[in-house]
Amino acid sequence: MDASKRTEMTPRQGILRMVGLIMLIGTLSPLRAQELPILEKKVSISADDESLENFLKRLSQTVGCIFSYSSSVIDVKRTFSGTFVEQPMRAILEEAFSGGVEAKQKGVYVILSPRQQSKNELVVSGYVVDETTGKPIRDATVYDPITLKSSITDEFGFFQLAIKNPNMDSVRLVVNKKNYGDTLLVNEQLNPFQKILLKTSEVDLEGVGKSLAKPMKDAWQWTKQSVGSTNLENVSDTIYRKFQVSLLPFIGTNRKLSGNVVNDYSFNVWGGFSAGTNKVELGGWFNANKGDVKYLQMAGLFNLVGGVMQGVQMAGITNVVLEDTHGVQGGGVGNVTFGSLQGVQLGGVVNLAIMEGKGAQLAGIANYAHSDLSGIQVAGILNVGNRINGSQIGLFNYADSISGVSIGLLSIVRRGYRQVEVGADEVLPLNFAFRTGTRKFYNILTAGFRPDFTDSVTWAFGYGVGTAPRLGKKLFMNIEVNSSQMNLANVAALNLINTVYVGLEYPFGKNLGVYLGPSLNWRIYDTRFQHHPDLFTYVQPRIQTENSFPVGNVASQLWFGGRAGLRFF
Repeated sequence: MDASKRTEMTPRQGILRMVGLIMLIGTLSPLRAQELPILEKKVSISADDESLENFLKRLSQTVGCIFSYSSSVIDVKRTFSGTFVEQPMRAILEEAFSGGVEAKQKGVYVILSPRQQSKNELVVSGYVVDETTGKPIRDATVYDPITLKSSITDEFGFFQLAIKNPNMDSVRLVVNKKNYGDTLLVNEQLNPFQKILLKTSEVDLEGVGKSLAKPMKDAWQWTKQSVGSTNLENVSDTIYRKFQVSLLPFIGTNRKLSGNVVNDYSFNVWGGFSAGTNKVELGGWFNANKGDVKYLQMAGLFNLVGGVMQGVQMAGITNVVLEDTHGVQGGGVGNVTFGSLQGVQLGGVVNLAIMEGKGAQLAGIANYAHSDLSGIQVAGILNVGNRINGSQIGLFNYADSISGVSIGLLSIVRRGYRQVEVGADEVLPLNFAFRTGTRKFYNILTAGFRPDFTDSVTWAFGYGVGTAPRLGKKLFMNIEVNSSQMNLANVAALNLINTVYVGLEYPFGKNLGVYLGPSLNWRIYDTRFQHHPDLFTYVQPRIQTENSFPVGNVASQLWFGGRAGLRFF
């Protein structure tokens, strides 16, 4: 356009244009607010024994949507109780309908339909959130390591993943996100709807290995002034020899260049230092290698390998490998592998594996696996692992997650099976129990009492083990063996009730369930003690048999009973 024909904007036109711009922004703002999907809107709401029909009406008014469903296929007459604080509406609907309904949004309508179950496909959905802040985590990867089928969480932390032809005995999902610790969900945790908590990574596993290994790598520098140390710094070539004999490091057939020589066979009277060993190394006190070692290394006190150990490593005190171990480490006190472990660690006291492992850790006292371990840990007292694809056997066991069983006096799996139980049986009207481990095998700590209005309280404490195989989608069987010492005021004499219990457990939602079932009880008690508490107060089951043992002043009673109560997950 020619400059002479252009006209300047008048003040009136400028005001009108500004008003129009403000009106446009005001029009777009509500539209922008509507971009948040209805199913992702955070809601605070509660219900107390309220019908689902009425609950949906109140929920629709709060959110500003219309629920569409067929009352002939969805039971909205049943009652529901729950409290939700700033929860996505999708999660509220999942809990309200116990995972039996699928919700889809179409405009302002939320369409509810029965969730279809198929033996050929398992659909898992849910949210991935930060364990510390509670905020959703975007772009987290959820995948099946068998089929490699994966899903990425959206900006609300939501994911949905369909697994074709699942084997329900071995289904597991892995959740990964940069700067967060990995999470493994095993088959017993795979409900159709998940809320997965990720914890920020606080430890760099590789960095841990390097930082721990550094002072040991400095051990190659026997003295900064030694000729052997200077040769190590100056000579970059690797020399190969069939055979060497040494009295101490740098005092032997390879002289001051022993740190640069890889030997096929190495014999150290007291101790030796070399660049590596290809076949056999024997030392009276110790063997130290800067690089890799094959296939046999034995020492009276310790072996130290700066590279990869492949084969068998035996020492009277300890074996240390700064990189990977492929084979067997046998130490009278312990073994340490800073790299990956592919094989077996046999330690009289302790075994440590810093990076991932595949095989077994067997120790008299304790095993520690800092990263993933596929195999088994067996220790006299303590096993500690991160993600265990296998089993743990020890007095005390701890793992972040485990696919097999933890067998011991007390086993804790951070992402495993934990329950608090409140119930009653024919002996005590108020019993408490804590279950921990996995559904395949768990430990039980029990306590109970009888609220008598007397100076002396009847109470009991005990321990047991159990397993909880799945019978259906939400039905489990409990098979448990438990022993409880029953007392009147103080623990004064033997009064042990040994119980075998077989019952059913049915969870309501994610946090509450009920249980009940029969039991067989065998009491063993000291007949010399005259102040045992009354065995029964509120019910009187029939004693099936009573026996007295010929020695020890011990008698027994046998009867059938039962248990029932609530469990909190």
